[in-house]
Amino acid sequence: MADPENADPVVIDRHAHDIAVRKVYGQSDRGLGALGRYNLLADCYRAAAQKIGEIPSKVQAVTWVAHIEREVTQPHSRIQLET
Repeated sequence: MADPENADPVVIDRHAHDIAVRKVYGQSDRGLGALGRYNLLADCYRAAAQKIGEIPSKVQAVTWVAHIEREVTQPHSRIQLET
C-alpha cells in the first residue's frame, strides 16, 4: 500500500469476505470479481472503521489476523462476531 494512512484503500480477499458475511466459504467462489460486491464489502470495512475511529486498512488487517488465528485453533467454525 503506497500510503497506509490513506483512509480509502481496503483489501477484500477471501478472508475479508468471510469475516464480513460471518461464514467461512472454504474454496467456494465468493463473487469478488463483481465490482459491486467488492465495493460493498470495502464500504462495510470503511463504515466499521469510521465507527471506531480507525483507518479501514487497519480494521481489515486486524480482523484478518484474528480470523486466521481462529481458523488455526478452530478450523471451519462459524464466525461469531459481537455486534
